[in-house]
Amino acid sequence: MNRGYFPLILVILIIITLPPLLCGCAGGRQPQRKPAGGQEIRIAVSLADLERDGNQIIKRAMTARAGEGGQGGQKVSITWLDAGNDPARQEKDLEQLADQKVRAVVLQPVDPAAGPGLVRKLARAGIKVVALDTLPADSPLDGYIAFDHARAGELQARYLLEMARERNAPVKAVILTGDKNDQASREVAASLLENLREHPQVQVVQVKDHPRGDPQAALVTLEQALAAAGGRLDAVLATDSRLAAAAAEMLKSRGLDRQVVTLGVGAGQKACQALAAGEHDAEVDVMPDLMAQYAFDAALGLAATGHWQYDRQVKNGDFDVPARVTPVRLVTAEEAYLLEQRWGPLAGGEGQQAGRQGQKGGQAERPGGQGQGSGAKEGGAAGGRKTTLKITTRDGKTMEMQIDGEIQKIETVDSGRGEGGGAGGGSQAGGT
Repeated sequence: MNRGYFPLILVILIIITLPPLLCGCAGGRQPQRKPAGGQEIRIAVSLADLERDGNQIIKRAMTARAGEGGQGGQKVSITWLDAGNDPARQEKDLEQLADQKVRAVVLQPVDPAAGPGLVRKLARAGIKVVALDTLPADSPLDGYIAFDHARAGELQARYLLEMARERNAPVKAVILTGDKNDQASREVAASLLENLREHPQVQVVQVKDHPRGDPQAALVTLEQALAAAGGRLDAVLATDSRLAAAAAEMLKSRGLDRQVVTLGVGAGQKACQALAAGEHDAEVDVMPDLMAQYAFDAALGLAATGHWQYDRQVKNGDFDVPARVTPVRLVTAEEAYLLEQRWGPLAGGEGQQAGRQGQKGGQAERPGGQGQGSGAKEGGAAGGRKTTLKITTRDGKTMEMQIDGEIQKIETVDSGRGEGGGAGGGSQAGGT
């Protein structure tokens, strides 16, 4: 009797207990089914100095992307940290991130030498780190976003070589670089020098680095270079837009802006205004808006999944760092309008540009263009102008001569053996 009831009781117990077990399993999974829109991903961006023009563009672009949210509708929160060019302040700001549930940081070190220490502190706190612009040496980074340093140096070198070709005379140049620990600055300068190495027509008389890329320190260097060269400089190149803008301003104050070519890297607002006004010659645009997009994608991917879509790896001491690199372009005064979408209407105009180009003679066109063809070309020289006169005869013969001073008038006189042209011939204006 008891044996007959036992199976029945067992079945009843199974039926009674099964639904709670099923509910318990579903309940255990329920926390993982939170809607994606309810999650918040927190990232931080630590900039060396938010007042820098490029950093203003980066903040604007990344803030706009954060407003769009992440994939799947996640809310994205960005904590902005402005070091104000103070390395101690940057270190203090970063130390507080561990308590703010920040998952990833985009880091632009104030002091490149202090960068490795900052990266390791963040890594110990479990925070992913994406380096922006400057690569902290031998550091365990999760990502690196930069512009094409090698190409930037190559473009500057090409400009100088075309300048030397058009002038048909050696070009003396000074290179102003940033901090000695700033890899971006080092690589731009290295590429520039490499592309000039087998071209003696461009003589680099000095290459000087400046702590933290300080423009005032660069002006001291330029002052010394001008004195050492007896004022006979033809070009000043800088690996930073701020250094180039400062150099252009100083040369203008000395009355040398029409004789000494200036080139920079970064296309900051001040440099671009000088470009449009004809007081500066060329800038390598590093596309800060695109760098911002790459930095945001890297930080968001690392914060959400621990991975991101990179397209190359950069060797960094004992580490291979995932990286993305933005393209660059050389923008001359004639093409300053390309940067107005970023900065708005730029000061200056065609009249001012034409005036500067006319004074520079052979630089009236972008290097590689048509230039002035045959005729008078003026080159920069301290203490007075020099004019290279190029003469082409009817039978195709050419000759060049360099004359101290500015040509005001050129006349042809019939020697009695020519095919035409009366006495006195035609008068041609050869000055500016």
